[in-house]
Amino acid sequence: MIMYGGGWCYDRKGKCDKLDIYSELIRKGVFFTDYTKKTSPKVMKLLGKAKAGDIIYLKSYYIKKQTLKIQAIGYFIDDELIEETIGGQKGIARRINWVKELSTPISFEIPSARKYNTTFYEENRVENILEIIKCLDEK
Repeated sequence: MIMYGGGWCYDRKGKCDKLDIYSELIRKGVFFTDYTKKTSPKVMKLLGKAKAGDIIYLKSYYIKKQTLKIQAIGYFIDDELIEETIGGQKGIARRINWVKELSTPISFEIPSARKYNTTFYEENRVENILEIIKCLDEK
């Protein structure tokens, strides 16, 4: 099992409130990106690599405060890339079972924005993984 972080706090066209986008992701049960194989082959390859059962968390990264905030945790339902529209934007998505929404986000101070400021990545920071697993164990 692998854990991934996925950004959700964006709207390149400026037409949707970030909370509307978050709500739509949760309601539709997906993780979404408007990237394509042409605009970000790295993201698309990694998104296709994730397997059913792998964990994903929805995150935002605040560069000025160097803080990672995790808002929801779930797992990939299947191995398919699907076409989806979120906030009026067309893109590629994966089906997710969002098992935990956090009314108070988990926050980590992360000095380097390099990885955590990207749309989708494999989580390998042990402190983050342990905290997310602990959160999943809480009722």
